Amino acid sequence: MGTIIEATATADGGSSGALELADAAARLCLERAKRTSEEVNLLINAGIYNDKGISEPAVASLIQEDIGANPEELPGLGQGTFSFDVRNGGCGMLSGIQLADGLLASGTVKLGMVVASDIDPDPGVSEGFGFPAVGGAVLLSTDDSPAGFTAFRNATFPQFAGLFQSSVAWQDDTRPGHGDQGRNVLCVDIAESYADRALECAESTVREAVADGVVDLGEVDLLVATASVPGFAVALAQRLGVSAARVASPSQALAGAHTAALASALESVQPKVGSTALFVCVGAGITVVAALYRG
Repeated sequence: MGTIIEATATADGGSSGALELADAAARLCLERAKRTSEEVNLLINAGIYNDKGISEPAVASLIQEDIGANPEELPGLGQGTFSFDVRNGGCGMLSGIQLADGLLASGTVKLGMVVASDIDPDPGVSEGFGFPAVGGAVLLSTDDSPAGFTAFRNATFPQFAGLFQSSVAWQDDTRPGHGDQGRNVLCVDIAESYADRALECAESTVREAVADGVVDLGEVDLLVATASVPGFAVALAQRLGVSAARVASPSQALAGAHTAALASALESVQPKVGSTALFVCVGAGITVVAALYRG
């Protein structure tokens, strides 16, 4: 028994906010799976760059209400929707899937959804924000087949923590006559060496999984790899000896997607029945989350 992907979806930017992007991706994902929002027992939001920098309440609860996923308490013993946020940067969606996998395997929930979206909360003011505006959603369930996610591996490389950072800092307004006025400004700082270190950390994590017998690279039919860096998946495939033809490649416009990158990659190609997919997500920390998926 494993956690299987029922459907995925993305919603592109325009002038939409992060919440609207997440809502749109979630609705489309349910539509593709021919499911209703009332069936969703678990909703996890992994986005981190939210509208106006909101952090309370959990954005997942706002998405839950917007899509109509049991926003009210059900009478009797009826099971509603449990929603919460997960903050793990570029690894957030896969971390959310790992959490959903545990709850689905235990029978606590029957249908779960992981969503993520990012958008510049203050265009023209934020510094270093280069991620495309996109929302993504992945719908998950379980059955008695051997298909689905079979293993997860997490690794952190704190020696590279300073290579990818974002923070909100107060900046004074230096215009004449504005005195002590100012504003909070989002600053995203990604070092030039981050891409190379991300590749090293990802390869190291996968190689350890190979050594432990968790992964056989010769059996990998699809590599889904993200690090918010264009070209990362192909470069990792080359390091691992996986054919570039087996790499999930999102559109050029979404190649640098951040928390919704996994959904964006799955929009280009999804695991086929009987195939083996390797998921590898890298984010700040440097953190790596990897998973094996049987189609």
